[in-house]
Amino acid sequence: MSVQTAQRTARARKQRIAQLFERVITLGELDLADEIFAPDFIWPQFGLRGPDGVRAWVRAFRTAFPDVVDRVREQYCDGDVVVTRVALTGTQRGTYLGMPPTGRRAAWTAVGIDRFRGDRVIERTALFDPLDLMRDLGHTRIDLGG
Repeated sequence: MSVQTAQRTARARKQRIAQLFERVITLGELDLADEIFAPDFIWPQFGLRGPDGVRAWVRAFRTAFPDVVDRVREQYCDGDVVVTRVALTGTQRGTYLGMPPTGRRAAWTAVGIDRFRGDRVIERTALFDPLDLMRDLGHTRIDLGG
């Protein structure tokens, strides 16, 4: 693969992942999942498979945070892997990770690691600090004994 082809592929892969955050999650454009994720896609953290699994997760997430805004802050592509840091904001109106709705607004950062085969994602991992999010939503407070 030429350097130019590799650069075009990296740009296209980063753009696909940006669509996940900025269009599928933020805008609820669930049909795009078929373009972004392979039929045999897996998301082991949540036991999800295929584009239908992604749509189910997005529906649940948008139920918990109906006003979510998920924006790409930086991306890195190396071969078939794209790493993306995003900034999210949203008001908790529904249950999330077993936490009842608080009506509070939160802002948090997450990192997605997506592995591609060709032009579609075949595996995903998402990382964020749930304690920070829980604190923002009023589910816990941290007492450092001071």
